[in-house]
Amino acid sequence: MSQTGRNRREHTAADTEEARSTEPDPAPVWAIPAPPLIGREDELRCVTELLAAPGLRLLTLCGPAGIGKSALAHAALAATAAGGRSAVVALDLAEVREPAMVDSTLRALTAEGPRRPESGRQLVFLDNCDPVIDAVAEGVLRLLAVAPWTVVVCASRTPLDVYAERILPVGPLRLGPEGDAVRLFTDRVSPYYRHGITGAPERAAVARICEVLDGVPLAIEIAAEAVGPLSPAELEGRLRRGEYPARGRLRDLAERHRSVGHALSWGESAQREEDIALLKRLSVCESHIDLDTAGQLSGIGREEIAGGLRRLVHQGLLTSVDNGLGGYSFAMTHMARSHYRQELERDPAALAMARARHAGVCLAFAERVGRTGTGAGFGGDPNAGAEDGRDARRAAAIARRLPDLRAAVRHLRQAGRYADVLRLLLVMAGPDGPGGVEYTAQLEESAERAVEDGGAEGRGPAAAALLTLAHLAARTGDPQRAGAALRRAIALSGHGERTIPHGARELLAALGDGARPAPVPPPEPPARATETVTATTTATAPPHDAGLTPRQHEVAQLVAEGLTNRQISRELEISEWTVVNHLREVMRKLGCPSRVHVARILGQRAG
Repeated sequence: MSQTGRNRREHTAADTEEARSTEPDPAPVWAIPAPPLIGREDELRCVTELLAAPGLRLLTLCGPAGIGKSALAHAALAATAAGGRSAVVALDLAEVREPAMVDSTLRALTAEGPRRPESGRQLVFLDNCDPVIDAVAEGVLRLLAVAPWTVVVCASRTPLDVYAERILPVGPLRLGPEGDAVRLFTDRVSPYYRHGITGAPERAAVARICEVLDGVPLAIEIAAEAVGPLSPAELEGRLRRGEYPARGRLRDLAERHRSVGHALSWGESAQREEDIALLKRLSVCESHIDLDTAGQLSGIGREEIAGGLRRLVHQGLLTSVDNGLGGYSFAMTHMARSHYRQELERDPAALAMARARHAGVCLAFAERVGRTGTGAGFGGDPNAGAEDGRDARRAAAIARRLPDLRAAVRHLRQAGRYADVLRLLLVMAGPDGPGGVEYTAQLEESAERAVEDGGAEGRGPAAAALLTLAHLAARTGDPQRAGAALRRAIALSGHGERTIPHGARELLAALGDGARPAPVPPPEPPARATETVTATTTATAPPHDAGLTPRQHEVAQLVAEGLTNRQISRELEISEWTVVNHLREVMRKLGCPSRVHVARILGQRAG
């Protein structure tokens, strides 16, 4: 009979008995080749102590995908079996999809009646229980009932949810330059490329990569295998953009461990569609997620969203963290965020809606900070109250939200909503933010764009941004730039110095008359308006050798022709930020408070 025919024949009881007598026993779990466990000393000690403790019947190691549940269980069972105290049976359920198969497999352990092993205790290890978790729970309860000397150990993202269960959450590897995460990364880099990660800059990049990846072993292994030809610095940049470089993995790895996508999609068969949809919407968040944020992003009721978050934590797709206020926030691993954001990007309309809602959440946060703060972050002195007026809790809240604020700024810039960009930048550059100097160029460019594109709506945020810029410039020893920013802010206010905050008036006084704009003349009859403009431009027109560089002359000429900064950048093939910096120097050298005056002076010269 052919091999195919034999495979199709029904097996009889005699066949089963013959197989038992001729086939070798399956390899015990501790004999399966596996790389040594790196780190986890405390967790390994905890598991082995639990297995040795009397009264334990069911232990489940839970945690997110790729966290190392199976590896830890294997190491603990190997140590326990080596002591000769228990007989171990291991069953991998990763490819099982039919509940009936789980039931028949577990029944086979006691098919001939429960028998106490010679060692006195039997350990049953069930790995990858997620797709058939309900059937596993039923089978385990039955097994524990008929075999009281049996202890079951499960590795699963989702617990069994039965009374006898002891749940042990498995966390990430220890981070830091000397942490276990860095040790694992180094070990998994190909030997051909390890010489490239020995320098101090490379080691620092590796430590940052492990932090980006949340210390999740699977993510670290996949990233480490991408080193060469990618350097650690290049790899870090790609990971921060949510990219996992594709590379073939080892031959004997399970299919679900071959990529981040495989790892996350493997367990989706046991998830609700609404939970997967929620994960996609939450993936636009860069930091911790609270209940209100999740509700605004999902557009569903508070009770419904609370149930969804509870299920996702239960399934190891979110982790709960202390929010510092006596409650909980929720975190998504880099792996999960990258995977579900890519899934969201397949639907551009859904992505746009999620991004817009996320920006709305960040703008609402900025408004709350403005209401509860001193107001300095919205046009006041960034140094005001640095010692005694700063609210530490508000500063901590901004720091926690900073990655989300940056992401929202990027979205709002792409959408052309520069007034809203400024509202977020003012929080980030204000006294309770991480520091303003790094946001100077963005504040300046966005203020110009808010006025150009936003009209009256953009004038208020633009003036506030320019006042903040003035304080930042004064703090860094650039009084000319501070004065120029103050003049532009006062001009935007349209009502002179009396409308600017008290702190800004003090700065104006400290900078002297050089920062003060010319007095606003009273309204004149229409017949004399042209004469007034001509007289003003003639009086202020500088000589031709005002010190402008050729590029600054080009920028000034295009301003006089009425081009916006965006149009000038296209005309000269330079960035808008470069245009803003050139224009600032032109205004400083010509003594102009605004681009309108630059246009007047250039027009007077042409005449």
